Amino acid sequence: MTNEPARDTGPDAGPEPLDPALLQAIRPSAARMAAAEDTFVQLLAEDIDSLVRDLPDRGWQLCERTARIVLWLALSDPPADAAVQSLHWLGEANQADGFPTSEYVTVGHALVRIAREMSGLNWSTTTGSAWIRFFMWLRPQLEAGARQAAGHDAARDPASDQAPRRVAADVDAVTVVDLLNEEGTPAPARDQAAPGAPARDHPQPGL
Repeated sequence: MTNEPARDTGPDAGPEPLDPALLQAIRPSAARMAAAEDTFVQLLAEDIDSLVRDLPDRGWQLCERTARIVLWLALSDPPADAAVQSLHWLGEANQADGFPTSEYVTVGHALVRIAREMSGLNWSTTTGSAWIRFFMWLRPQLEAGARQAAGHDAARDPASDQAPRRVAADVDAVTVVDLLNEEGTPAPARDQAAPGAPARDHPQPGL
């Protein structure tokens, strides 16, 4: 008999951490996407244009921060709580821009298509299944962040400027390709900067 504590599986236990084997399966393609980050952002903007064309900057900022956080999670292996907080921040920021929470399924489909396109001949059924599982894990966190932002907006007193603002989680503000070392494997992020509250613009890497 051991004294190992039982895993908390109650409703407040939080999401399961990402499976290391899943991350291992998606990292080769994520590294290629990070090396061509501008192309990744452009493809995402084109794929979901009908959803974002009326958002600020025609949705470019939304696509850019989405791509960067997806790659940050895939390549840097952050602690589970930091990963969840970063996704909540992303969901809040997208909500502040007016992105419909119901369309994260569409975003997930777009991201899987882009991962496949940018992987070329290196794509496999195993890789595809891993990316799908990865985005299935992301989606409820993004939706939770959007709900938090909507709840904050509903609770604010329009006549008061003293309503608290949620400060976003620390997210790597450098270009995601900088997470890769010379061998193409994730390198520890340095000088992480916290983006502003959801109503502010996304962090500007390298500026």
